[in-house]
Amino acid sequence: MSPRTKEQNEEIRLLRVKQIMQAAAEVYLEQGITMEMRDVANKANLGYGTVYHYYKNKHALLDDLLWQAFHEAKQVTGEAFGAPQPPGQQLRRYGTLLLRQWFHDRSVYILYKMIWENFQQVPGGRFQKLYDQFQIELYRPLVSAMEQLGAQEPEKRANLLLGFMIGCAGLWIHHGHEEPDTDDIADSLVRSIEKKGHGANDYFEIQARN
Repeated sequence: MSPRTKEQNEEIRLLRVKQIMQAAAEVYLEQGITMEMRDVANKANLGYGTVYHYYKNKHALLDDLLWQAFHEAKQVTGEAFGAPQPPGQQLRRYGTLLLRQWFHDRSVYILYKMIWENFQQVPGGRFQKLYDQFQIELYRPLVSAMEQLGAQEPEKRANLLLGFMIGCAGLWIHHGHEEPDTDDIADSLVRSIEKKGHGANDYFEIQARN
């Protein structure tokens, strides 16, 4: 049997990394920062040594997972706010695309949830650079859309929208439900923001009871 080519080795490497990332996201959602590499290996159906071949410890794995999630989220943010549409439509598109991404790629949801929690589970400023980049490239476009919408306290409205989205998404993600109607959720939440936040809590409470 002839040896594998560099291209074949790279393809295998990328597949393994993707497999490990997906498993790590699932384990993190179950266990948080207490997750162990052995748990990731078991979830990925890979040998313990195989996972360690790619990542020396769970912190290196989490670093890679979150930075990859950042780049994925950056694409969605650019797609939502790059189109020449009224700010209300941009926000609805943003909500729909981001929620859909969270349901398809748990690592991006984890990124937003950890940012929202100010990395409480990972003390010591380990992700300060990631946090700073998030503020500039993922958070500011949202605030800018709120400003264009004419919302009072645009940062507060941006925080409300993200907070409600994270909470709503978490209800489905943590309970293993099928993906909900992301268009409907985004539209309801943005309409609540357009009404200066009134009614958003009611919507969230309805979803929590379902």
